Amino acid sequence: MKRIFAMTLALSGLLLVVVAGSAPASAQGADDPAQVAQGQVVFELSCAGCHGDDGAGVTGAGRPLTGIANQGDRAVHIDSITTGKGGMPAFGERLSSDEIEQAASYVRLTFVDEAAATADEELARTGAGSAGLAVVGVTMVTGGMYLVTWNRRRTGM
Repeated sequence: MKRIFAMTLALSGLLLVVVAGSAPASAQGADDPAQVAQGQVVFELSCAGCHGDDGAGVTGAGRPLTGIANQGDRAVHIDSITTGKGGMPAFGERLSSDEIEQAASYVRLTFVDEAAATADEELARTGAGSAGLAVVGVTMVTGGMYLVTWNRRRTGM
């Protein structure tokens, strides 16, 4: 029973190390800061009429965009702009794919939810998040392997 526990501990730790190495949730896509200036022009000409110049939305026309980057990955937003969503018309035939990419980067990097941004900055500043998971994972792997070795020595197996 102790052997199974030790192996489970080690394998769980290994899983945490793998998860910690994968991309964080906030990095769901390739929003490009270099596209923000061109994206602002596209947004002002095609989107601001419904979503407002400040992304706060226009009552009865377009929803607020603040924090949109935390509400799905970039591919979902590109698709929404291209094919439309709810009351929003499709822009796939009106805008080039480059313009859609630029507008998505502008919106996702400009209309940031301050609470979410503060939390993300705190994780980055403190080294918590994926780095913390990696430390826990390595500790679990080490502890599990120690228990396996200790149990083998004790039982002679």
